[in-house]
Amino acid sequence: MYQLCDFSSAQFLRQHWQQSPCVLSGVLHDFVDPLDEHDLAGLAQEEAIDSRIISQHNQQWQVTEGPFFEFSDVCVGAWTLMVQGVDAHIEEAAALMKAFDFIPHWRMDDLLVSFSQPGAGVGAHVDQYDVFIIQGKGQRRWQVGAKPEQLNQHYPHPKLQQSDEFAPLIDVLLNPGDVLYIPPGFPHKGESISPCMNYSVGFRAPQQMELVQAIADDLLDTGKPTQRFVDPKRADNQQPAAISEHDMAALKQLLTDYVANPKVDEVLTQYLSKQTDSLDNYAMEDPLCIEELTALLHQGITLRHACGVRPVYLAEQHSDSFMFCINGEMFTVSGDERLLTEPLLNQTQSNLTYSPAMSGVWIEVLRDLINRGYIDIVSE
Repeated sequence: MYQLCDFSSAQFLRQHWQQSPCVLSGVLHDFVDPLDEHDLAGLAQEEAIDSRIISQHNQQWQVTEGPFFEFSDVCVGAWTLMVQGVDAHIEEAAALMKAFDFIPHWRMDDLLVSFSQPGAGVGAHVDQYDVFIIQGKGQRRWQVGAKPEQLNQHYPHPKLQQSDEFAPLIDVLLNPGDVLYIPPGFPHKGESISPCMNYSVGFRAPQQMELVQAIADDLLDTGKPTQRFVDPKRADNQQPAAISEHDMAALKQLLTDYVANPKVDEVLTQYLSKQTDSLDNYAMEDPLCIEELTALLHQGITLRHACGVRPVYLAEQHSDSFMFCINGEMFTVSGDERLLTEPLLNQTQSNLTYSPAMSGVWIEVLRDLINRGYIDIVSE
């Protein structure tokens, strides 16, 4: 298990999160890489996994997207192999994400892992999300600039966006176990000094458009009835082409009333739990039956989240049921079983022994989570 040492999450959130970049030197003591470049190359051969190689040779940039079956033709010059969503495929890599769980699950995106040759990088650029960059084996020099009011962007390759060069606020050489935090909007660039592994823990920040789209998609999919605009006791109007300020305010209020509906909280929770299509392929080949699971619970079992699984739920729920979501799927147990369920959602690993508090419905939900591959049985 990876753990940040000599680190105060409260102080970090107060001083740096979404505010300023910083270097966390040696916070991952005695860091051991959860995978190597050969493992990464193996993932890059999978069609369902997002991978790319970015290289610079003879002052020319090249971006090649995977899957890769031959590497020699694209690994030329100073090159970097990058693989997205590694936390959904390698358990040890997923454990890296847990080191940063002082940020809630719904804000976490995935783990990008890269292997770079000396001199490799992707150039100066700006990201619109928070990221912790963990240095694995080797060394990499990082420079981070101040957040500009405006920064010009350009494309040395159609699939590679870079920004103007900048005066660095941070200019540091990272060693294994060091972590660099970069908030959104700060220009940065990295260059490998030696063959090295880097692990980028990325975070999501939904735009208004995405949230509105999620609500609209739910309305279209479910056909839920909605309230229609009404305007009794309308004032006399001599300008039929004009939409009055009062009417526009009433229309906006109609939208506000819908968004304020507690049912929309569930829709957004379900949307924010969606992670990756890789989790859709976790289902067990030999599903567990309810009798088998009940017998295992009487013996006592250890359960843990499968790779990349990060459940989410609404902290405030005031009904007779308790709802939670995993990868866009909603699950419900009774409100009385919330205390039984929360540890299973918040802790990567849990020990369970049967108790009378476990209803048949609760055990059925647990069986569903196991059969879908979201929860693994570690031992019996």
